[in-house]
Amino acid sequence: MKEKIGTNNSESNLTVLNKAVDLKFLLRTLDQINTCICITDLSNNILYANKSFCDLYQHNLEEMSGKNIKLFTPPPSKNMPILINEEVHYMKVKGKEQNINTKKDEAQFNGEIEASYIKDEQGKPIAIVRESENIFKKIKEEKHVKQDYDKYRNLFTELKDAIYESTPQGKLIELNPSGYELLGIEPGYPLDQIDIAEELYVHKEDRDRFKQKLERDGYVKNYEIDIRKKNGEIITVLETAMVVRNEKGKITSYRGILRDITEAKKSEKQLKDLVNKLAVVNEQLQESENELKNLNASKDRFFSIIAHDLRSPFSSILSFSEFLVEDINELTKEELISFAGKINEAAKNVFVLLENLLQWSRIQSGKIQYEPINFNMFHKTNEVIYLLQNNADNKDITIENEITNDSIVFADEDMVFSVLQNLISNAIKFTKPGGVIKINSIVKEKTVEFSVRDNGVGIKEEDIHKLFRLDINHSTYGTKEEKGSGLGLILCKEMIEKNKGKIWVKSKVNAGTTFTFSLPRS
Repeated sequence: MKEKIGTNNSESNLTVLNKAVDLKFLLRTLDQINTCICITDLSNNILYANKSFCDLYQHNLEEMSGKNIKLFTPPPSKNMPILINEEVHYMKVKGKEQNINTKKDEAQFNGEIEASYIKDEQGKPIAIVRESENIFKKIKEEKHVKQDYDKYRNLFTELKDAIYESTPQGKLIELNPSGYELLGIEPGYPLDQIDIAEELYVHKEDRDRFKQKLERDGYVKNYEIDIRKKNGEIITVLETAMVVRNEKGKITSYRGILRDITEAKKSEKQLKDLVNKLAVVNEQLQESENELKNLNASKDRFFSIIAHDLRSPFSSILSFSEFLVEDINELTKEELISFAGKINEAAKNVFVLLENLLQWSRIQSGKIQYEPINFNMFHKTNEVIYLLQNNADNKDITIENEITNDSIVFADEDMVFSVLQNLISNAIKFTKPGGVIKINSIVKEKTVEFSVRDNGVGIKEEDIHKLFRLDINHSTYGTKEEKGSGLGLILCKEMIEKNKGKIWVKSKVNAGTTFTFSLPRS
């Protein structure tokens, strides 16, 4: 019996010891955690506070033990800043409550306390445990967060551009008031019922291209697209957007801004149209200026020809005719024939010059009609050679027509006749006696090129650029002192270009000259 009692006493002592060890372990554990813990009796008198609680309120456990929790209540003051609630409650159990707390140095802070009962085995409350936290920083952060939220929410609401969030599948999630107005959507209309690609995009493929670029780059700036409003009106917008991803990197939505540039595009188009019109007007003014310059050059050239080129042959005619009038009885037959020949030659030069002047003036005034037909250049060249054969024979010059019989052109027959006449006449004029003039052709896909080549005196390289120009007076004497005006080549250029062709020249001094021109094939 004693042994049994002894055994029971040992077990009881061991239990007490274990409980004591458990309590020390528990208290040590509570001192290690960061949460501020305070245990009071049901009258709010402090029984225990862990190290974190003591540090927060700047009291040690001995100072607090047995004292009421109101120790940490600030003294009443009308000027005391109550940051959370105007009334402070300490008796509320179960749930969190925020109030003003006071440290030992009387510094105040916002505290958040969560209290709960400690109950015995029968469920009867025997104490109260409180978890306390300094939430000054938390309140400050929450205040900043709220300020930021309000700021960005106001921006979202007040911004004149449309702000949206949508799903990758093309459904709207959120839209600011400007977005409703821009897209013509009635406030309150369910956004998830709108298919962006089908209902808002004018060109559905634009949505696909935009989506591909956005998901590839993660960000798109100033992407221009045409949008159809709910009322059917089409507008142009610039879209700037970014993708939103979850923690796994998956795209969950798009967020973007739409800016209406319809009016700007209209103004841009109007400005572009105006610039184009101004460019056309400027081009017309430039053409008018060039025409005026050409007219002035033509006028100066005309008076130069009249003053110089007509004067010289008329001087010869007057001079020789004066000899005939005054000394006809004293002149021999040979002298009479010579003077008559000189007068005839001068008269021919005047006639050719006047004929060229007449034709040139008709071209300038637009009185020569362009009447193209199909004709054979071989036969046409023979007609010109026949007309000029006497001139060639007088200088013992041979003219060879090597134009192929398939050289059929589509051009104005009279104009081409005048061109050939001028070019062959020039070749005769500048070819030495006994020389050869060859006329040949090359048939190409769309044109036929004709060349008049002589083996005469040639043209200096520095003088070639002076040919075909009305503003430069360039004329030389032939191998028998034949005088020209330079107007014939200008006529050739204008008539060839009127027939949709080109004319150019190659020459070498004492080796000869080749004039080449092209005409459309029949």
